[in-house]
Amino acid sequence: MLYYNIPMPAKKCIRLTVTCSCILALSFLSSAFRSASAETFTTAAVHTLSVSSSPDKKSVSAGINDAVEITLPKEEGYIQGIEINFKLPQKIAEQHEKVSWSLYKGTILVFSEESSNIFSGTRIALGSFGNSLSLVLKVPLYPNSEIKRDAYSYYIPNTSDSYGEKLLLRIQGTRQLSEEDLKSSSIEISAKPIFIEKSRLFIKLRPPANKEAQPCTIFVDGKPCTLDKSGLLVSPGIHDISVTSDFYRNELRAVNVEAAKDTHVEIELRDIAPLLRIIAPEGTKIFVDEQPVANTQNYFTLQQGEHTLRLRLGNYEIIRSITALNGRSYSLNLTLEASVSVEE
Repeated sequence: MLYYNIPMPAKKCIRLTVTCSCILALSFLSSAFRSASAETFTTAAVHTLSVSSSPDKKSVSAGINDAVEITLPKEEGYIQGIEINFKLPQKIAEQHEKVSWSLYKGTILVFSEESSNIFSGTRIALGSFGNSLSLVLKVPLYPNSEIKRDAYSYYIPNTSDSYGEKLLLRIQGTRQLSEEDLKSSSIEISAKPIFIEKSRLFIKLRPPANKEAQPCTIFVDGKPCTLDKSGLLVSPGIHDISVTSDFYRNELRAVNVEAAKDTHVEIELRDIAPLLRIIAPEGTKIFVDEQPVANTQNYFTLQQGEHTLRLRLGNYEIIRSITALNGRSYSLNLTLEASVSVEE
C-alpha cells in the first residue's frame, strides 16, 4: 500500500491511497497510449474461439460487454479469411441501437481482475447489428483477397499485411440497457474459415528405371506449365494432363481436383522405343530377326526400323515383316482356326 499527500487550496492536503495493482495498471495504460493508432477499452468476460483449416464452425456464447478472442490459423494454406456469425436473442434485436460490435487487431491484455479486463489494441472495424436476429462479418486475412461480397454480410477490408495470431471481438452495450438485459442476454458467436476457390495440383514424373530424366513438356488443360515444389494453382474439377517428349511416350491423364485440397499425380514415363507383343499358342517358337524370343505374351522393346518375325508351331510356320516406329506399340496374334462342315 502506498500513500501520497496531494496539496490542496487553503494549505490543506489529502492523503491518497493507491494500491500496487492500480499503479501497475496505470503504468501499462501509459505505455499503451504511446501508440497513436491504439485505443484502450474494458470488457467483462473474455471467451475464446479457434479457427483452423477444418471447415467446421466453432461457437461460443457471449454476454453484453464481453469479448471473444479469435485465434487465427497458423498456416493460412487455402484460407483467405474468416467468417464471423452472430445470433441475437429477440429482446436484444428489438433494442439493436443499444448494442454494437468492434473488431481489434494487435490486442494486449493490460490489466485483468475477476470481472474486468483492460485491453489495448487497434480497432479495424465497428458497427451495429441492425434490426435483425443475425449478422455475418467477412474478414479477409490479407489484402486483395478473392472473398465474394454480398448484400447479406458485412465485408471488412484488409489494408494490413497480416493480423498476426489473433483478433479480438468486443460486444458493447449502452447504459440505456437495463441491468436485467445485461445479465440475461447472450449472443451466440461462431467463426469458420473462408477458403480460396482454388486447389493445388502436384505432378511428379518418374523416368524409366535406371535411366536419367530427359527433357519433356507438361500441359495442363492444353497450356504448358512448369513444375515446382509449390504445385499448380487450379480450379476444382476435372483437369487433363499431357506429357510430350522426344525421349518418352506421350502420356495422358484426367484427374479430379477437389476444392481447397492438394492433389498429387505421379506419372511413370515410358521409353519411346517401339514395343512388340506376340500372342501365340503354347509351344510356339518365336524368332525376331532370327533371334529366339520367349513366348511370354508380354511387351518387349525393339529398335526403330525394319524387323522380320518368324513363328513356328510344329510343321506350321508364318513369317511377317514390320516397320517399327518410336512411340508405337505393336501386337502380333497367331491363331489356329478350324472349321467343321456337315457331310451327307
